[in-house]
Amino acid sequence: MSKKESRKQMIERLSNLDEEYKQQQENVLKSELLDYIKGNDFKSVGIVLSMPHEMDTDKIILSLLDDGIEVYNPVCDYEEKVMHFYPFTTMDEVKKDEKGIRIPPVTTPYNDFDLVVVPGLVFDEEGYRIGYGGGYYDKFLKDFQGHKVSVIFEEQFGEVEKESHDIPVDFIITPERKLNAKAGR
Repeated sequence: MSKKESRKQMIERLSNLDEEYKQQQENVLKSELLDYIKGNDFKSVGIVLSMPHEMDTDKIILSLLDDGIEVYNPVCDYEEKVMHFYPFTTMDEVKKDEKGIRIPPVTTPYNDFDLVVVPGLVFDEEGYRIGYGGGYYDKFLKDFQGHKVSVIFEEQFGEVEKESHDIPVDFIITPERKLNAKAGR
């Protein structure tokens, strides 16, 4: 199956999850991610402002800020085909970009934080993933020196065809397990 077909199938699958089940799984994931961040003493985190079919990140972001952890959100430059992170301030200042993706105010980019929470659609146990197809995260991760984690539903595991430019995450958290993907490579 092509990456495009895998993406389409997974978006459909995630969009059709039972709402009660999804909420229960998200609650576990949020708690596990916050424990992971605090347990590793990360002081700054890059994380997306989620889309409707993704795990809701708003409460995670607010909880991190309450704990004194700096939060940065990605913004894509569609002309240059690159992504930079910008400081999150408040939900009131979040807007949508030209593709309908929620972003923070674009001020001074900051890409040197401790941990990046990498989104994606399909993952394998080695930390390779199929994202949304723009290659923005792989380009960003190529030079990123911090730790890389993904927080996913167990349903998101599948077959991932690896390409030379793909950058895997170090760690994967699901509601059922914590997987050291880096150690498995």
